[in-house]
Amino acid sequence: MATFLTACQSSGTNDTYASKPESTEITPQVPTLAYDDTSIVLVWHKPDDYADIVDYKIYKNGEFIGLSSSNNQQHSPAYPYIKIFFDADSENFHQQTRFLNFKVTGLHPDTEYEFTVSAVYKDGSESDQSQIVKATTAPTYSKVVNITDYGAVGDGTTLNTSSIQKAIDDCAADSNSAFDCKVVISGNQAGSVYVSGALFLASNMTLEIQSGATLKGSTDSNDYPLNQGYQLYSYKTNPTDSRRPPSLLNVLSKDHRNGNITEDQGYDYRRHVYENIRIVGDGTIDGSGWTRSDTDTQDEVGNQLAYFQAGNQEKVYTLGKLAYNQMFAAWQEKDTTWTTESELKSLIENTYGGYKGQINKDLYSNRRSSLATFRGVTNLYFAGLKLINPAYHGVMFLEGENTVFAYNNTQTFDVNNADGVEFGNSENSMIFANFVDSGDDNINFAAGQGADYAEGSEHVQPTEKVWIFNNYMREGHGAVTIGSHTGAWVQDILAEENVMFLTDNGLRMKSTTATGGGGRRIVFRDNAMKDIGTKNTNTIENREITNRGGTGNPFIFTLKYSAGDNVFTDAPSSAQFRDILVENVTLDNVSPDTGKNVIKVDGYDGSDENSSYPETYQENITFSNVTIKNVVVTDIDHLKDSVFKNVTVTNWNAGYDSVWQIKNSKNIEFDNVLPEQANID
Repeated sequence: MATFLTACQSSGTNDTYASKPESTEITPQVPTLAYDDTSIVLVWHKPDDYADIVDYKIYKNGEFIGLSSSNNQQHSPAYPYIKIFFDADSENFHQQTRFLNFKVTGLHPDTEYEFTVSAVYKDGSESDQSQIVKATTAPTYSKVVNITDYGAVGDGTTLNTSSIQKAIDDCAADSNSAFDCKVVISGNQAGSVYVSGALFLASNMTLEIQSGATLKGSTDSNDYPLNQGYQLYSYKTNPTDSRRPPSLLNVLSKDHRNGNITEDQGYDYRRHVYENIRIVGDGTIDGSGWTRSDTDTQDEVGNQLAYFQAGNQEKVYTLGKLAYNQMFAAWQEKDTTWTTESELKSLIENTYGGYKGQINKDLYSNRRSSLATFRGVTNLYFAGLKLINPAYHGVMFLEGENTVFAYNNTQTFDVNNADGVEFGNSENSMIFANFVDSGDDNINFAAGQGADYAEGSEHVQPTEKVWIFNNYMREGHGAVTIGSHTGAWVQDILAEENVMFLTDNGLRMKSTTATGGGGRRIVFRDNAMKDIGTKNTNTIENREITNRGGTGNPFIFTLKYSAGDNVFTDAPSSAQFRDILVENVTLDNVSPDTGKNVIKVDGYDGSDENSSYPETYQENITFSNVTIKNVVVTDIDHLKDSVFKNVTVTNWNAGYDSVWQIKNSKNIEFDNVLPEQANID
């Protein structure tokens, strides 16, 4: 994968921002492993001057093969939602989305092709074609293994763990590339459902879940052995048991799985342990985590979205499925004095401080399986799948390098903690053309907590170099989220050409002083946002669409986040968010009577006598060319050295003369801002 993030200059008070590639030309490339024997995916960065571009033309061996918009209509699950979003924008208020990806199909195996891309402008004219990118399809797979040949049965009841694992192990044993081995989970028109416990993938393989096939997680906790799981972080001073069971799909080093609690070996900081893995197909991965709601949701396109009942540390005992059984197993390991469910509940309430007591919280935070955990993988392509109902998180990429998450349809609302996709201490990631309807943050980035993850510590690496584009984020706690685990820094992120609708928060940066690190060099540009953190009802194509999530902030930079239940030693320096550019963004919250502050900034005032941290400001945040309407006023506290340029806000909530509510801040510049606001020295 090419390195695609560089520093750039800005008009702000400081000149360090991240993530905007500087080029006068369109720069096409093939993402990591985004090809097979019959197809190749192209992506490209926009040229510097892109204001009048409305589409892109793609050429193969000199011949025009299509527009990027038309290609996304065919291949991207986000496309119909993006289209209807703009179809409903009768006033042409919103920043338009340009598609920066194209999937070329119908190719021949092991064949080199030449591709170029040109821009199409508003007036119908076309730019010169880009430089040629040469790409070769994969050879025909050397070995293709169908799990049914190993005895797997897709009847929805048979447990197939050993059959599928045997197919994986045999296929990958002598494989030297992702195209030497393909394990197929086959589907049919009636729908094949293969029940399985935890599965472990290997280097140099492809797992294909075909259309009409579902890989469905078993609800039996015994099918996810705790000693084969992992620890998310290494807290050398952590007194709690933070072992997690394996996920449904895993890449975890055998010598760094949990073992017994006394072994403390489940954490693995290493990168490059595994390589060259593809998880693809048009099928479904179902985690069997929670009870599905009696009624699904008809969305704005008219599709039925999966809707799962919202759980927590207490409701897991009534609404959980796999989550329920894993909590019972965790308590059986913790305390053997109970035998029935009623006895367990009495024990929790009377002996262990209740459902919000530390032990129940620790178990709930660590003993549930996610859909997938991939650790220490270099070169991983995850694409085309429908993802539903994890017991915990969605798909997690940890200590990875060169990762692509594309063309997926994630439906995890309202599963507790079910982030759509998460990247931890990873580098060089692309997330594009996904539909994400999430029970927690839609796209999340984490980098550890506290002193053990302070910048410069041994074996600690930041999460960095990320490109997010052409996604539709619908419901979820935060569309693009930095934190709350920011210890080793989350940095160099470009989020562009996305649409966000009904999420609780939009650009969400959250941490605490004690977590340390923070987020820096972030560019959030050319995005359209509507009904972020509101409780409004929209009528789209005669369908009533209501935000079922919580209220929140379209833009939030906070050190007051409730940090969760992990125990860690405080970082040596406070967390901070800095060097952030929000540019060419539109936001319509429909009504100023619901939701929270349109821009929320807070730092730390230094007044806590139990804390050694000095007063902390969020720093060098620039809003440029941003148009906002129908919102709650800003709440800006402890911001410095920042700029608001060409920002227009109309129709805010009653009781305020100005939308700009600012305190305890310094060196804030306002340039061509409506309503007008004087500079703050």
